[in-house]
Amino acid sequence: MNPSAQSNRLSLWERVVLLIHRQLDRRLSRFGVWVMRRTRGALAGRFKVHALVLTVVGRKSGRSRSVVLQYFPDRDGFVVVATNDGGRTHPAWYLNLAASGEGNVEIAGRRIAVRATEMPADEAATWWARILDVSPEYERYTRAAGRSFPIVRLTPLAPVALP
Repeated sequence: MNPSAQSNRLSLWERVVLLIHRQLDRRLSRFGVWVMRRTRGALAGRFKVHALVLTVVGRKSGRSRSVVLQYFPDRDGFVVVATNDGGRTHPAWYLNLAASGEGNVEIAGRRIAVRATEMPADEAATWWARILDVSPEYERYTRAAGRSFPIVRLTPLAPVALP
């Protein structure tokens, strides 16, 4: 099925919600990072979601770029999904992370250096079911994007007690 046919499966309401969500993410990203750092992630906990700040070096600019992401706890790290809010292209943070292979996460006021590894298809499929159990709205992103999403494991470079 081609991507445009899949995106047509969304109701008008779902398309409007995604458009608003993308615009808010784009315009409020820096503010979200500031809030996460200022509250040490406590605000995300009030929404019953696991969130972290991921910082990676821009592959073109060479500057540090930070973004707030939902994560899914893994036994010794964090799992993130490159949904780009249902956009048809991968998000910039994912492209930057793929180029460097490393970054930093901030969680509960702690900064942790991490290595990024994209999951192979079979492991990603298992994780995808878990992700949808926690965050069913990701299914809407799939219909909107018409692509599969890279699922990335962020593993600390040094042993650390995770929150």
